[in-house]
Amino acid sequence: MTGEDRLSGGGPGGAMVGFRTPLLVILSTSVLLATAQGVAFAAAGDLDTSFGGDGRVTTDFTQGDDYAWAVAVQSDGKIVTAGQAGGSGGRFALVRYNTNGTLDSTFSGDGKLTTDFTSGDDGATAVAIQSDGKIVAGGWAAGSVERFAVARYNTNGTLDSTFSGDGKVITDFTSGDDFVFGVAIQPSDQKVVVAGRAGGSGGRFALARYNTNGTLDGSFSGDGKLTTDFTGGDDEAVGVAIQSDGKIVAAGWAAGSVERFALARYNTNGTLDSTFSRDGKITTDFTSGDDFAVAVAIQSDGKIVAAGRAGGSGGRLAMARYTNTGNLDGSFSGDGKLTTDFTSGDDGAAGLAIQSDGKIVAAGWAAGSVERFALARYTATGTLDTSFSGDGKIITDFTSGDDVALGVTIQSDGKTVAVGRAGGSGGRFAVVRYLAA
Repeated sequence: MTGEDRLSGGGPGGAMVGFRTPLLVILSTSVLLATAQGVAFAAAGDLDTSFGGDGRVTTDFTQGDDYAWAVAVQSDGKIVTAGQAGGSGGRFALVRYNTNGTLDSTFSGDGKLTTDFTSGDDGATAVAIQSDGKIVAGGWAAGSVERFAVARYNTNGTLDSTFSGDGKVITDFTSGDDFVFGVAIQPSDQKVVVAGRAGGSGGRFALARYNTNGTLDGSFSGDGKLTTDFTGGDDEAVGVAIQSDGKIVAAGWAAGSVERFALARYNTNGTLDSTFSRDGKITTDFTSGDDFAVAVAIQSDGKIVAAGRAGGSGGRLAMARYTNTGNLDGSFSGDGKLTTDFTSGDDGAAGLAIQSDGKIVAAGWAAGSVERFALARYTATGTLDTSFSGDGKIITDFTSGDDVALGVTIQSDGKTVAVGRAGGSGGRFAVVRYLAA
């Protein structure tokens, strides 16, 4: 399956549920060595050999297709990844790694855990860490239809029974397929916000907010849930982020004759924020083809960055930056938008993170005879950062099969961690760490 297949459909409801089996089921490393007096010095974008020996780690759960969709870093530097364990029926799957890339045996005994919601094909697509260290994962629970699924874990990997009684909660929006693709924790009160797709007749942005005990938060849209239409077609939210003022930003795509980047901003009570693009919603075209936003992040100055794929003849990594009022930011790449090619094939981004210095990192895939992990780093003005891997871009192989990065984060020391799927005979969780300098 190509990156374009992952981003343009397939899966339940015909939506981009590449974010499930088989994805967005969404997506030769160039290493620069500077030498002086015969000594090699590390450079930004080099693989971090203190992680897994060569900067890369893979983890198997099953003989089936396992893949990591999301990553978060704990305050102690340990790395938590979430995704799906394949095999006979999918399950939520989490792995926690020590800072050197070894599995953390203080987490569920061996560093790995799986969680069933149903006997069907469940999976996690998002992960976040609360201020108390508890871990929240969101995704879908299968059945006659898919539904929002959220699980919370204690720091040792056990399900947290103070959350919905057993650590798990399932939420319906429609009689169709509903999926969680993004999760965020509100800093002010630790309430859990999830975003995704509500099915039924045409998809819609869907958000839910849960109290810390796992109940739906009635102060949010009356019953803890909301949906937003952009078009009469299959609209979908994939990324979610929370501003410093508590407003919630969701990003994804709006359907129609073609798909477009779509963002919505909500007030803390769940109403659309009319100070953002006048009605709380904005769509952005990159090409005459299908353009998708799959990740969103908020800068320290309040500007909003969204990343994904621009269609047309071959896909490209696409990014847009918006002002706090919902306009494209002309100080970013001249018109607020940029695209980046890694290959002449179908490239795209699936993850996004912003460094403390304002530089922006996007992770996804570079196409070719096979797909490979691809990262790009940009300056705050939207130019490729040539201090990163020489030209701002890096491609990393795990296997001779399709390797796809689906999530990315920045450690407190500036190192970049990307996660996804390593191909070959059956997929595996794949994690790679790059040096900051």
